Amino acid sequence: MIQIDGLIGGGQILRTSLSLSALTGKPFKIINIRNKRPNPGLQNQHLTAVNACSKICNADVIGNTLNSSELEFIPSKVVSSDYRFDIGTAGSTTLVLQTLLPPLLFANNKSVLEIIGGTANPLAPPALDIKNVFLKVLEKLGIDIELEVVKEGFYPKGGGNIKIVINPIKKLKDFNFIAVYSMEVNLFAVSSHSLKDRDICKRLIKGFKANFPIDYRMKVHESYIPSLNPGCYIHANISNQVGMSVLGEKTMTSEDVGKDCALRLIKEISSGSTFDIYTADQMLIYLALSGSGSFKVSEVSEHINSNIEVIEKFLGVKFSVENNVISCRKK
Repeated sequence: MIQIDGLIGGGQILRTSLSLSALTGKPFKIINIRNKRPNPGLQNQHLTAVNACSKICNADVIGNTLNSSELEFIPSKVVSSDYRFDIGTAGSTTLVLQTLLPPLLFANNKSVLEIIGGTANPLAPPALDIKNVFLKVLEKLGIDIELEVVKEGFYPKGGGNIKIVINPIKKLKDFNFIAVYSMEVNLFAVSSHSLKDRDICKRLIKGFKANFPIDYRMKVHESYIPSLNPGCYIHANISNQVGMSVLGEKTMTSEDVGKDCALRLIKEISSGSTFDIYTADQMLIYLALSGSGSFKVSEVSEHINSNIEVIEKFLGVKFSVENNVISCRKK
C-alpha cells in the first residue's frame, strides 16, 4: 500500500492519489489530510471526491467521514456509467471532475457525469476556465470531453450544475506543446442576474481592457445568469492554452477585479509559459501518463511540487524541474 503524508500539501494530493489509485489499481493510505489548512481534514468537496471515486471503481474505503484526517483507499475495477454527484455545498464541481477524469478516460466505455455544487470558487478553476482552456489542451492529446455549464453556482449557496461526457481513450498522443500565443484574447464576463443593474459585466471588461496591451484583439462575451446568490467573475485566455480567471469580491470593485485578471494574464504570457500556472498543475498527470515531455511555467508552486511527489509514487516516471521547465521521463 502506497503511504502518503498529507503534510506535503493540501487537497490536491488527495485528489491526485484518488485519481491514480483508481487508474492503476494501487491502494494507498494518506495521513494528516490538509493538516496545515485552517479547516483541516476532509471537507464536503473532498469527501464528495473520495466517495465519487470510490463509486466509479467499487473501492473499499476507511476514513471517508467529514473532518477525517486519515484515509485508506483500496480500488477495484473502474466502471463506465452515468453518474450524478451532489457536493451539497458550494464546494468546487471542477475539482471533483479533476479527480474522476483520469480513471474514466481509460475505462472501456463512455461515461456521463453530472456534478452539483459550486462552479466558480476562489481556490479552484471556474467551470468556464476548464471548458475553454484545460479541456482544449487535452484535445491536443487526443482526448474527447464535452462539458456543459448547466447552471452557475457561487459561494455560499452553490447550486451550480455541470454535465460532462467522457469518451474513452486507449493511448494519449505525444506530449508536445510549445508556448505560441495568438494576438487575440477570449474574454468572458459572467455575473448573476441580480447584479445586472450595476453593469457588473461591462465594468469587469473595462477594468481588464484598461490594463491589457492594446495591440491584442479581444473577443468579448457578457453573460448574466440565474444563480442562488450573487456572484461574478472574469475569465480571459489566449490560444485556449494560457488563461486566467478572477472572482468578484465584496472588498474589490469590478474594475479592480478586471485589472487583477489582466495583470495576472500578462505575467503568465510574459514568462513564456506553455500553460498558465493553474492549467499546468492539472497537466502533470497527463504528462506522466504520456511517458515523456516537458512544459514551462511562470513559477513552480507548492501545488506543483507536492503533485509531482505523489505522481511519482504511483507511476513509473521521474520528474525534473530546472529554470521553471518541468520535464518527465519513464524510469
